Amino acid sequence: MALKAFVASTSKLLSKFVQDVCTAEDISVTQMGKETSLFADLQATLPDLLFLHASIIEEFDDNIIARIKADEQLSRAYIVIFASRPEGAEFAYKVGADAFLPIPFKNEQFEQILRLILNLPKHILVVSKTEALPNTVREAGAMYDYNVLWAHSAEEATKIAGEKFPDLILSEYALPQRNGAVLSKLVKSSHLLGHIPVVIMMESNDEELVEECFEAGSNDVFLFPFDRQKHIHLISNIVKPPRKGHKYSALVVDDSITVRHVISKMFKQMGFTVLTAADGQEGMKLAVQHRPDIITSDYDMPVMDGWDFCARLRESEFTQQIPVVMVSSRDTNTDKRKAHSLGVAAYLTKPFKTEDLEKVVKALVVQTQRRKKEETLEKYTASDSVKKIGEGSAHAAMEEHAVTIFSCNICDFGKKFDWLGTERAIEVLNEYFRAVTGMITERNGVIDSIMGDEILARFDTGDPSSDAVNAIDTAVALLEFLDYYNSRDIDELEVRIGIHSDRVLVGNFGSAEHRLVYSMLGDGVNITKQLQRATAPNSCLFSADTYDFVRESVGDLQSYSVPRKGGERDIIAYKL
Repeated sequence: MALKAFVASTSKLLSKFVQDVCTAEDISVTQMGKETSLFADLQATLPDLLFLHASIIEEFDDNIIARIKADEQLSRAYIVIFASRPEGAEFAYKVGADAFLPIPFKNEQFEQILRLILNLPKHILVVSKTEALPNTVREAGAMYDYNVLWAHSAEEATKIAGEKFPDLILSEYALPQRNGAVLSKLVKSSHLLGHIPVVIMMESNDEELVEECFEAGSNDVFLFPFDRQKHIHLISNIVKPPRKGHKYSALVVDDSITVRHVISKMFKQMGFTVLTAADGQEGMKLAVQHRPDIITSDYDMPVMDGWDFCARLRESEFTQQIPVVMVSSRDTNTDKRKAHSLGVAAYLTKPFKTEDLEKVVKALVVQTQRRKKEETLEKYTASDSVKKIGEGSAHAAMEEHAVTIFSCNICDFGKKFDWLGTERAIEVLNEYFRAVTGMITERNGVIDSIMGDEILARFDTGDPSSDAVNAIDTAVALLEFLDYYNSRDIDELEVRIGIHSDRVLVGNFGSAEHRLVYSMLGDGVNITKQLQRATAPNSCLFSADTYDFVRESVGDLQSYSVPRKGGERDIIAYKL
């Protein structure tokens, strides 16, 4: 489906400039008519890409971007602010835009935006003294479609970044001449490069060095040794495309950049968009402008402290219902009572554990957004979740079948659903299960089990080639369904899919007196689940055994090596 773009600018020259670039990429473009009818024009167009000239935003009394993101239909648009001003990037992200495009701009800058919105292979610039780290990232990132660039020093890295505009810079701290923190500061202080995430890898656990990196604007710090699965997953979360639809939002107010980073990171891992402020005065402006779902605030801050900030929040009709978590080094009963008198929903004392803050936030979101009593979702999904297949005797012999096994699960199941509330979580799960099981059975598949958020199925018609093709078709249908589902629903879903063809034992397992299920058993099930866990969100890995059956249908694909535990031989896999 072709992308639709909307260009809003009073300058015909700038509008033409942006339109020409979009047209060259086969993106259809609609130009703004009158400023007074901008919102109505957007609702009539429903663009995928919205280019807003900075001067247009300043013409409105309210935050036009916040208004767009609050609209159910317009919230899926990817918002790009364009301007010729040096501080344009800082302005763009402050008002909530998704990207900034300087005028004039290079084609590489526009291509970076397209990579993000279309989820094209991302470019990662690795800065390292030796080629060991670049090679590790290449090997580990192959399944995530990363193109790896390499620089030896901070100077070379900034030069390459200015030419190629990568989606992420991953740098060792210990570089010749200028260290990784200096590189981060150089990147973040550039109005052209400041939007690029910077992650520093560090061998030392020195707290001061870690803080130095965050003070320099680094988005994260990885400590050696490099964990291929863990850290590549974190990288994937940083460079993945923007989520469509509404997301919960949080405002973090603290004068310590380190505390702001720790709390912001926690919120982002929970799927929140995050705004930050260094004092209560700045926090109040952002709270009124963006109306976040939750706020955390320090007590002792310059300009406006936490007490005055909370008092102002309760006085404003726009912010008085937003739950506030006070995060403070003050630990007296008097301080806690004062906070309670201001309507603070929870009080945490520094130092605190992020898991404690996460528990508080989850409870507050459930209380304020759902107002339903939380129940354990695992009880719901476990109850009668396994369907018996077949009417055979409990003592029937095991049979060996040549099957294609299909495994899919929802990414971050626990983190996403334990604060949705039971009622909404069941609605989401039921719609998902109905869709996926329908896709499987329509293609002659059998639901082997539903365990929590994971669906395990087998394609077992006796024709191995047809079974493999049907499993691949199911994966394609599921990914297309999720693309549609996520474009219209606020509770976005991401899944991982694994497929493998093998011989397994099929028969009745369990106790005839208590619980008996007709299911499959064999190493092929384990291989399928390993492929599922190894792939990226919203993608599918299938084994070489399955590829042999579907090669003519899917064409030539690059192979990847998926490591197995216990010294067993790696699984050769292909990505759909």
